[in-house]
Amino acid sequence: MIELPKEVEIVEVSPRDGLQSLTEFVSTDRKLSLIEALKKAGFRRIEVTSFVSQKHVPQMADAEALMNALKNDSDFEKMGLALNDLGYKRAIQAGVDWICYVISATETMSRKNANTTLEESLEAIKRCIRDAHDLGIRVRASIAVCWVCPYEGKVPKEKVLEITSKVEEADEIAYNDTVGRAVPNEVYELCYLAKKFFPKKRFAGHFHDTNSTALANIYAAMSAGWTVFDSAIGGLGGCPFSPGAKGNVATEKVVWMLEEMGIKTGLDYEKLKQASALASEIVTC
Repeated sequence: MIELPKEVEIVEVSPRDGLQSLTEFVSTDRKLSLIEALKKAGFRRIEVTSFVSQKHVPQMADAEALMNALKNDSDFEKMGLALNDLGYKRAIQAGVDWICYVISATETMSRKNANTTLEESLEAIKRCIRDAHDLGIRVRASIAVCWVCPYEGKVPKEKVLEITSKVEEADEIAYNDTVGRAVPNEVYELCYLAKKFFPKKRFAGHFHDTNSTALANIYAAMSAGWTVFDSAIGGLGGCPFSPGAKGNVATEKVVWMLEEMGIKTGLDYEKLKQASALASEIVTC
């Protein structure tokens, strides 16, 4: 019998990853209303925004305003995404609890997503970890395109594990199926190896649902001992710099599956449905 965890943490990413590709700007108040609905559903950590170029991702132009509105809310941990030195310093100044620093598993994706070489990204994330830890802020090292890169194709497991070894000081390491082309056996293999070689690290899985494999991939990662997963209410999202990247796996689907399996998430399914309806309303406005 496969030994599965009794409890997992779901990190909600819809306010950032779910909205970032929308062409119509979603007001700060509307984003706050979504975050409030998600908080009521019981999330312990929410990725609320990203500290990136307003020119390239105009939807995230209100990052500081959003964080300022949330500064006195201690009911959940606020995570903000960064891609470079300027971004992580903005995140620290804004008062995030977590910095999700994104690097890539391939050179081409690194240049497309962050306009930097992979080696430069690795040096920058080390600075981020050092500076954040000095202030008591935790850091997730989020590795994009861990299985398939839209520019370079399949990514060797050895490459991902090598990068993992260089970011071990992060509080959490996330493996991302950025284009949604990973399959369960390959997910299990990489996740198993990560736990084998880095047994003390906490890992998170971020699976897009382009080919309807995200739930199966989450099951595969859990089978390898992983207990933290990202999702977005209503399956919103996609990466504007990764051709073919569709929406994230829907939070309500993940929670339904896990709870039916007897795996606790700590989330209120009925309130999730209310948050999903609000997200749908925001997207269609």
